[in-house]
This record gives sequence, structure tokens and C-alpha cells, in this order.
Amino acid sequence: MALRITNIMMLFLVWSFTQIVCAQEPTNPNWDARKIKGVRLYPYPAYEGAPFLTDTWRPGKIEFATGEIADSLYLKYSSYKDEVIYYNKDAAAQINIDKESLNGFTFTDADGRTRSFRKQHFDNSAKSERYFEILSSGETSLLAYRKVELNVTSAYHDMNGILKNMAYTPLYQFYFYSPEKGYTFVRLSQSGLLAKFDTPLQKPIKKLIRKSKIKIDGEDSFVQAWKEVEKAGYKVRF
Repeated sequence: MALRITNIMMLFLVWSFTQIVCAQEPTNPNWDARKIKGVRLYPYPAYEGAPFLTDTWRPGKIEFATGEIADSLYLKYSSYKDEVIYYNKDAAAQINIDKESLNGFTFTDADGRTRSFRKQHFDNSAKSERYFEILSSGETSLLAYRKVELNVTSAYHDMNGILKNMAYTPLYQFYFYSPEKGYTFVRLSQSGLLAKFDTPLQKPIKKLIRKSKIKIDGEDSFVQAWKEVEKAGYKVRF
């Protein structure tokens, strides 16, 4: 029995080692075919909800920590693991790109929008490196952390009739960010936006939003309202 366990462990170690890859996509003449460091993606557990931000592979590019760009890639962003995945056609494999090797990435979604993410240090209790989506860039940026967690939920049967009680749950978080002042959490509502400014400024900002005919009822309208407020010269209170 002990010999069998030892053999299984050895096979697992050998298999794990072979998953470490240096993949390259020399399809674009503007890219020097440098290697992308990463490991094969382990399949996530199958539950309700979506661990990825997009359902399909999206065309995009990555920026290395050196500033170099690799494009003509097909990417997915794992909101569950905060990882960038790309599909290596030559190996027919999904590769989880080493986060330390990247500054960020962009991709084009199904609506034709270019969505940009950059890696930043988040000075919370865990002091982690996170990918933030840039909703608005300026002296003060508006960022989204597209976090998804796997949580206990009410029991349900999946498509195969198997009883389960876990689901992927979006827990997106939004922040104003300044390189000098750091992060401040913001709720995506008119009251949440107004709370980020000193009391004497809240009335004229509310008037500006009304004059701009913006009703904040979601992410897109919040971004639109923030851009109007920022353009008017109002400064967020951190």
C-alpha cells in the first residue's frame, strides 16, 4: 500500500512539473515571440454562476512588467482567482499567466468595448497584488475589482441532477484611486458619490448631475456622472 501511494505521489509530481510552461504565440510581426510564463489552468469546480468575467475567449493583449506588449492573444479573466488566462493554440491548453510577470492586460468584449486592467498593490490587511479594471483614468481614477467568491447557497440540482449547495457569487468592489492618497471605497449610487466630497460641495455636485440629465442607476451611469463631476474640477475626499 505504501509503495502504491509513493508511486502515485511521484506520478503527480512529474505531472505537475510538466504543467509548467513557457508558451509563445509568434503570430504577430510586432511581437518578438518572447515567452509567456505560466502554468496550465486547473479546471474550477462546476457550480452555478460564473468564475470568469466573460463566457468566451476574447481578443486582447498583455503588458509585461518590462513594458513590452504581446498581442494577438485570446484571453479570459478569472474573477474567482484574479488570474489572466490565455489560450495557447499550439499546445491546445489554457495557460494561467504568471501575475508577477505582468503590468496588466486589455481585451475587447462582445459589445466591442476595450476593457483595460492594471495590476496594482492593494494595501489591505493581506497587502495583495490585484488586477483592477480602469473605468475612468485621471488624477483620480475610478477602478473596479471584479471579485467573485464561491459561497454556500440554497441546495439545487445541476444540469446532471447532482445536488449542490455552492455558487459563484459576484462581489464587485469599486474604488477611487490616487497614486498619492491611495484607495477609497465608493458605492455606485448618487448618495455614494456625494459622500466622497465635502458637505459644502455636495449640493452643487447634485445640481450638476441633474443638469447633465444623468440618473445614477448602475455602473455605466455612475461612470458617466463621475466624469462630469471630475471635468468640473471637484476633488474627491480620501
